[in-house]
Amino acid sequence: MNEFLQQFVIESRELADAASAGLLALEQSPGDAERLDEVFRAFHTLKGSAAIVQFPAMERVMHAAEEVLTEARAGTHPLTSARVGQCLAHLDQVTEWLDAIERAGELPRDAANPPAGIAECATERPAGAWLTDILGKCGDDAKRALTAVRFVPAADSLYQGEDPFERMTSLPGLLTLDLAAREPWGPLDALDPFRCNLVLTALSAAPPADLQAYMEGRAGDCTIVALSARSEGSGLSLPPRVKQLIEAQQALLGAGSARSFAGRVGSAGSAAANALRYCGRVELAATISRAARQSLLALSAQPLQEALARLLTGEARAATAAVDTAAAAVARTFRIDADQIDALVRLAGELTVVNNAIGHVARLAQAGDPSVSDLLKDRHDALDRLVGELRRSALRMRVRPLRTVLQRFPRLVREMSANLGKPVRLDIEGDETEADKAIVEMLFEPLLHLVRNAMDHGVESASERAAAGKPATASLRIKAERGGDQILIEVSDDGAGIDLPRVRKAAVTHGLITEDQLLTMSEADTLDLIFAPGFSTAAQVTETSGRGVGMDAVRRAVERLGGRVTLASVACRGTKVRLSLPFTVMMTHVMTVEVGGEMFGLPLDAIIETIRVPHAALSKVGAAHVVVVRDRALPVVDLATALGIEPLADAEEVTLVVAAGSGECGAFRVDRIVERLDLILKPLEGLLAGTPGIMGTTLLGDGRVLLVLDIAEMLR
Repeated sequence: MNEFLQQFVIESRELADAASAGLLALEQSPGDAERLDEVFRAFHTLKGSAAIVQFPAMERVMHAAEEVLTEARAGTHPLTSARVGQCLAHLDQVTEWLDAIERAGELPRDAANPPAGIAECATERPAGAWLTDILGKCGDDAKRALTAVRFVPAADSLYQGEDPFERMTSLPGLLTLDLAAREPWGPLDALDPFRCNLVLTALSAAPPADLQAYMEGRAGDCTIVALSARSEGSGLSLPPRVKQLIEAQQALLGAGSARSFAGRVGSAGSAAANALRYCGRVELAATISRAARQSLLALSAQPLQEALARLLTGEARAATAAVDTAAAAVARTFRIDADQIDALVRLAGELTVVNNAIGHVARLAQAGDPSVSDLLKDRHDALDRLVGELRRSALRMRVRPLRTVLQRFPRLVREMSANLGKPVRLDIEGDETEADKAIVEMLFEPLLHLVRNAMDHGVESASERAAAGKPATASLRIKAERGGDQILIEVSDDGAGIDLPRVRKAAVTHGLITEDQLLTMSEADTLDLIFAPGFSTAAQVTETSGRGVGMDAVRRAVERLGGRVTLASVACRGTKVRLSLPFTVMMTHVMTVEVGGEMFGLPLDAIIETIRVPHAALSKVGAAHVVVVRDRALPVVDLATALGIEPLADAEEVTLVVAAGSGECGAFRVDRIVERLDLILKPLEGLLAGTPGIMGTTLLGDGRVLLVLDIAEMLR
């Protein structure tokens, strides 16, 4: 992609995000004239940018939405929820085009011929009166509809052998059909029975792609409109049999031995992709195939499992972004403040000076100069200072506001609220809070699980809230703030809270605990069951939740980055989930330990304490050992045995590192504790990518490679 087109993509994404946020705000405050002007300017600028790069399809789409906003500004047609939805659908189309441009490095091949979903926009605005009328007439059908169609047959279509009425009554997924006259009929004796004077509008449960193919070659003008984000790859539009097949592939991935891993991943990926191709979801099929390839390369089923989970929960757009490696291009391209570049240039100059000075010291050392020791120490101090500044500057360049991820949730909450029939108001606080871009990029998925659970399980229906004396509209809040070197994010709702007896019953039903264990469990322990893999209190699987893939994924994602999750709930008052994450994942604090003559790193934030105990303090339980620390029995993990290293001879005293992760606590047996280091981890790549138990690597001062171990994974 050339630099000019790359700049177009960056600016268009920013404008599309701003326009989307503005539209959602206008839906709540339609009388905000200033906000309306801002949104209009964003659409107008998008249209102008499209014209500059000679992208007529995008120009026409933006022009159609711009006219809707013009009518709202003039007061001729209010900006209703239906019209807001259509403008958002236009932005979805633009986003898809921008994704295609990033993948291909050029404008889409059909840029001169926009798809039928946007056809005839200049004369028939998708968010015009016809769409408002049919959505207003259809009640429940409007909620189920994925696509709206307006077909104006050619006047001579009957002479061309077409029956417009028959074509529309056979429309795939037809829910509602409305007929009207294109022009006044006039006197009956002047009526021409062979001249078609109809305008047919319909709502369909089929996706736009199916209707585009069906209406291709029609005689007349056809407008096909995607009804918001539900229409594109949503789990709502997948046939039940396809959903069942994909759920079966999920189950297949979780079964079997390591020896059959490749066969399971290949089979599950192929079956799911073929099912999606069968129902016309070619793009989603390609996404699943890419996820399967990633799983095979990483020797981990996780990429494919997560892609299938998102697909089933109706977040196909999120799934595509999550597993498609091309989506990372968005994250690879961002703006950097010019002052930060200047600071790096200055540091480069100072490092060059110090490098030259060290070269001078090296020559003095070769000549046997006795002052080398003092000079070397001075130069090392200068180098250490500059390296620290360079590291901090580099990390500052990676810092991004959480707004880039949090701004996606108002739209998602709007869609889920409509699908579930629960009015919900979302409040976002602290979206200017900054964090390392790796943290920002990983936040969407865990937050999506939390929001989905709050909407489906936490928030009551309007009637239930009224009976409980609550406002009909529920409150959902996402709050972010900086606390020292931690980023704190809370997701809270004012719903019914967590039903602890129901949690206990579900845990026993799923075989997570026994009836006897229930008797000794505290309230905190009971709440922690929600994070168990496969746990769900849902009576049935829905598009929103109920598959047992949620809170455990939240905990894994957060702990993978060195964070932790806490949960609090009060009956009838609501639930609060708190995520605590490091400000940056690039800089890792580790404790180095020696095991069997080899060096390894343990994340310092997972370590509780280090102790030395007599060898006799280790008690054998079956084939394992435990140690009692502060009146608590902890399993002992012998790192030498776990890592396949020849252990040293037993000593009278044993060195243990007590650490915690994934809600578990254990004691790691090591030969000795060496030192504490601050380092920048490099993730494993190639065939070693995704190796369980290893967070990453770095080089020690003597050139050896240090493996940093994943405490949570080893305890699991």
